[in-house]
Amino acid sequence: MSEPEQAVAYRKEQFLTADRFTRLEKDVLAGLLQSDNMYTMEQAQHLLDQFMNKEAN
Repeated sequence: MSEPEQAVAYRKEQFLTADRFTRLEKDVLAGLLQSDNMYTMEQAQHLLDQFMNKEAN
């Protein structure tokens, strides 16, 4: 049996330099992510999706 794979976590700064995200998405992530936390790609994408799909008041 193989070991279950663990998701890789990244620092906020790594997301802000990643080619995967647009400039707009990086700006949003800069405001959403906390500097002292680590996030998986899925967590960061989920936070970004939640923000982008939020209804404006």
